Amino acid sequence: MVLFALLCRISDGLMLSESMDRLEPSLDKFIEQGKSIIKRLSRVSDKACTIEASDSRYYFAYLIENDVCYLTFCEKSYPKKLAFKFLEEIYKEFDTSYGFEVPLAKRPYQFVKFESFITKTKNVYIDTRSQKNLSDISVELRDVHKIMSKNIKDIVGRGEKLNDVNDKSEILLAESIKYEKETVKLQSQLFLKKYGPILILFLFVLIIYFKFYYF
Repeated sequence: MVLFALLCRISDGLMLSESMDRLEPSLDKFIEQGKSIIKRLSRVSDKACTIEASDSRYYFAYLIENDVCYLTFCEKSYPKKLAFKFLEEIYKEFDTSYGFEVPLAKRPYQFVKFESFITKTKNVYIDTRSQKNLSDISVELRDVHKIMSKNIKDIVGRGEKLNDVNDKSEILLAESIKYEKETVKLQSQLFLKKYGPILILFLFVLIIYFKFYYF
C-alpha cells in the first residue's frame, strides 16, 4: 500500500506539501530518508525512479515534473504501476491548482492544504483489489521496466559524490543556457549590422512618402 507522499521544489529543496494522515512513528526514519533523497535530486536527475529503501520491505518512487518532485513510499508488494499512477494523479492536480505559484513559494509547506487531496487519493490507491486499481494495473501507464531503479545507499550513502555530479551538471546546464543567450544576442547584432541600414532607408522613404502624399 501507499504509506505517505512528499512534494518538494527541486531547484532549492523547499518542501511544498505532504500527506499527514495516520503517520506512524515507525515511518519517521523513512520520511527523513525520503527528504534526503529529494535534497540530492536536481533538474538533471532521472525524471522517474524507484529506490529500494533501507528496509527491503519497502521502496520509494518519485516523479519530477515542472521543478517539483512527487515522492511516495510503498510496501514492496505494492505494484509499481499503481505507485506511478498515484504520483501522476497528484502531479496533474497540483500542477493545475498551484503550478503557477510554485516559483513564488517562500515558506516550507506553503501548500499544506493540498494534503487533503493527497490523502483522498492515497486512500483510493490503498486497496490493490479495488475495481479501479485492478483496471489501472492492466493498463500500461508507464513502462516500469524502463524506469531507473536504485538502492537507498546509492542515493544517500554516496550523497557527496552524487552532489558533485549534480553540481557539475547544473553548471553545464547554466553554461549552456548562457551560451544560447549569447548566441541569440550575437545573431541579433549581426542582423542589425547587415540589415540595419536597409531598414533605416526603408523607414526614411516611408516618412517622405507619407509627408508628400498625405500632407
